[in-house]
Amino acid sequence: MAVKYAILGILSEKERHGYDLKAAFDERVGDFWSLNYGQIYTTLDRLEREGLVEWREEAQEKRPDRKIYRITPKGRRELEDWLSQPVGRARALRDELFIKLLFLDRANPEPIFKLIDEQKRIYLRHMQRLTQRKYDLSKRPDRDAAIVTEVLIDAALFHAEADIRWINHTEQKLRESLRAAAQKQ
Repeated sequence: MAVKYAILGILSEKERHGYDLKAAFDERVGDFWSLNYGQIYTTLDRLEREGLVEWREEAQEKRPDRKIYRITPKGRRELEDWLSQPVGRARALRDELFIKLLFLDRANPEPIFKLIDEQKRIYLRHMQRLTQRKYDLSKRPDRDAAIVTEVLIDAALFHAEADIRWINHTEQKLRESLRAAAQKQ
């Protein structure tokens, strides 16, 4: 659902072709949300059917014509309505790691702790990349224009920090559980 509105938001600034839309999306949220060209074009087709975007052809030399998309007045109204509404629910706790922990064999804890250690390293590397991106943004002359991206980076850093705290908590609980089980034997 948010992809639809991200595309409408990007098109509300200026008309664009599909590759340009993807580049604009990646520039703003690529660190947090991966989107492929198929998703862009599928969403554009749906938006066109809903009357939220329209397109015109643009001729190119030695290449096929390309579609240039723009938001319609109906699309602009829908985007404005969506922007004015708060998000109705908290962030979903859907994470592949949760499912893995559910089904790993606690009788053999070594793979669990190995997974936890590797996951911590992944989160730490992610935090390093985000911190570097935030630093790079701070050096840009148009820093004020990138304030929303900076705030998104902050959110991603806070989430990664919370994930690391949760992983540490999980590791501690599992170790306590294993000690308690060993003492019962």
